[in-house]
Amino acid sequence: MNTRVRNVIIRMIISIIIFVYISYLAWNSELPRFDFYILIAFFALFLGWSIIETLIYKDPDSLALEDDDRRSYLYLQLSSLLALFYALIDFLEYHLTRLVSFEPWVIYLGFLLFIINAILRYHAITTLGKYYNPRVAIYQEHSLITAGIYQKIRHPMYLSALLNVIAIALIFSSWGTLVIMLFAVLPAVIYRINIEEEFLLNHLGNEYRKYLEQSKKMIPGIW
Repeated sequence: MNTRVRNVIIRMIISIIIFVYISYLAWNSELPRFDFYILIAFFALFLGWSIIETLIYKDPDSLALEDDDRRSYLYLQLSSLLALFYALIDFLEYHLTRLVSFEPWVIYLGFLLFIINAILRYHAITTLGKYYNPRVAIYQEHSLITAGIYQKIRHPMYLSALLNVIAIALIFSSWGTLVIMLFAVLPAVIYRINIEEEFLLNHLGNEYRKYLEQSKKMIPGIW
């Protein structure tokens, strides 16, 4: 079993344990039935996507020559987990920033956005194929991917990370989670993008510089 698949499986197991425990606490605390169903529906979608991501992953054909992550992946993961943790606590217990007056439509919108985000991430991963790597790395036989969704935007995976947090904020009806996204997740994404683009410029030179001129970071035609 390769490292990537093992890490995804470990993440799934940990997620299942956490989700089961939170669901158990929610059930025993006499959580409103609607809130409990929202919690279970989210966990089912989250687990389902984790399984799909494991299945579509492709091993690289060659070893990575160099990587330059600078802990950007860890920063992005921790900030996203912080947003998820706050959203859950806000939804289940404290209701400090819960958008009660906009429910249930804000929750339904969140689920829709989560599905759109999963579709975007699916296309990004399958287009990258063997070059998909959570770390900023370059392989022995590396080709710049500019097809599909990468024709218009350079970082659909990081756009997906932002959409995922926004979807979580809406699903759990928490505007406080949007604040965390703005001040923690978004800076993590920008930090990661800057590292990746600097890295690829150093290794791919004019080819990547030309790609920079012909594409946008995350929003087609804008940025």
